[in-house]
Amino acid sequence: MNKSQARKILGLDGSENEREVKKKYRKLMHDHHPDSSGSSDGEMAAKINTAYELIMKSFDGGIVTTSSKSKKSKKKNWNAKENKNAYCVRPIFHEVEDFDGNSIGTIEIARGKYVWTKDEEFSLFLKSLYETSKELLENARPTLFFQVPDVIKQKYLADLTYLLTGQFIDSTLTLKELGVLDIDAYKISAMVELGVDVAVPKVGTTLYPAGISNHRLYLRNKVSEIVGYLSFKDDRLYYVIIPLLEQKRAQVKMVVADKTLKSRTRKRYVDLDLWIRLIEVETSAVESTNLKIDELLKKYGKEGF
Repeated sequence: MNKSQARKILGLDGSENEREVKKKYRKLMHDHHPDSSGSSDGEMAAKINTAYELIMKSFDGGIVTTSSKSKKSKKKNWNAKENKNAYCVRPIFHEVEDFDGNSIGTIEIARGKYVWTKDEEFSLFLKSLYETSKELLENARPTLFFQVPDVIKQKYLADLTYLLTGQFIDSTLTLKELGVLDIDAYKISAMVELGVDVAVPKVGTTLYPAGISNHRLYLRNKVSEIVGYLSFKDDRLYYVIIPLLEQKRAQVKMVVADKTLKSRTRKRYVDLDLWIRLIEVETSAVESTNLKIDELLKKYGKEGF
């Protein structure tokens, strides 16, 4: 995708400032995100995200590579803080473009324990952790003579990538960018995917955490009936809020904001106002995650033996 195509997807004429682009993006994602629209699918939402990241790079002074010589340039330090206690280093990827702004691939420009910032495209951030997870799994196998079935390997890859993501996202910084500070908590727009045959909760109804399973936070009403699970219009929030709750590093309050149902296929969604307050914990979440990664890699190393 080049910048001309990106502007067309976002409905821009090129004269918009950064604030206007963000406003247009939020409106489009509200209309087209698969979790909030019954008339669209994930492909359009993905195109909108890619177009938005491409256009925003021009405001952030993104580097456009116009020569293959840059591929051979030495890696440099990335301008972001590091989590020194993270399990391992990871690559920082940069999208390479030709003279016309067309993407011709990605290159690694740095490597370290760098925390994600908005200067790094989120899709490339996830790619970085996915590639790191693949490398860790490959190194965990004592032999190459027995291959792990793809369906099993993909499950390990997903779990490992999720664990690493929590180490490379600064929850406080990310919440400052994606939420609005409301006294001592951050207010965020969220949704609840309603369960089958669950009655639509009324506007103003408070919902409560009922437990986390497979990285999903299930919600209940005041009489302890499970109504569904938490969902987000901005996918980045999934990698911030769910780990915080899993690690018991946050408290949440959730109130139904809109009883107008949104649907996709057979799924139903209702908007929520979510407040999240960070709390101090005695145990180190990083150390706990490192132990979980070690255990997962050891288990993978023995898979099939």
